[in-house]
Amino acid sequence: MVLVVSMQWFRLALGAVCLLGISSSSAPVRADAFELPPPPSSHPPRIAAEFRLDVVFPLDQKPICPSGSRCVFGGGAGLGALVEWRWPSGLGLGLGYDAWFLDGNGVHELTTMQSLRVGVRYQFLRDRQTHPWIGAAFGGLLFGDTFRADAAGGLVDVQLGVEFELSASLAFTIGATLRWLSTTSFRTSSDGVERAEGFGPVGAAALSVGLVLLPST
Repeated sequence: MVLVVSMQWFRLALGAVCLLGISSSSAPVRADAFELPPPPSSHPPRIAAEFRLDVVFPLDQKPICPSGSRCVFGGGAGLGALVEWRWPSGLGLGLGYDAWFLDGNGVHELTTMQSLRVGVRYQFLRDRQTHPWIGAAFGGLLFGDTFRADAAGGLVDVQLGVEFELSASLAFTIGATLRWLSTTSFRTSSDGVERAEGFGPVGAAALSVGLVLLPST
């Protein structure tokens, strides 16, 4: 008798479970359960900080290195930093500083060029982890022997590169820069040569690698 009652209760419970399962499966599914995440263009602008290492190659040295003199604008390396305000569209506006340390060929112990630049950059393929980019910048510079300001001047940069997202807050970047610059005239004290007497651009190229820090959104 007990066994018969237990079986009846088991059948009733099983029927209730099946009925609940059918009713839940036939219930309408809320549309917001399957909403896609917002597109990148809907995110607010954010600030990025970039830290960079440069390898520098002179292209045209004539104004700073007149004929018959030792050149103070040789190859070298540099450090740079950039603070950039980025929009989801791929546009970025930034303020950057870099210092190049160049071969002074014995005329300078170490030729240094410090620059402060304002630049614009545009990144492509923002919906992917790899973003090619192009950019341009202009600014002012100080040029001299071992951080001395022997001359001042201006510069224009044209840049291109690729940024690789390593995580939501960290990226790796590589790039190339073409730089044209001009300085005021100055005399190098070790050899008495007057340099940059007439206006004329000095050209250089730089290859860069760096890390980009992005705040979490």
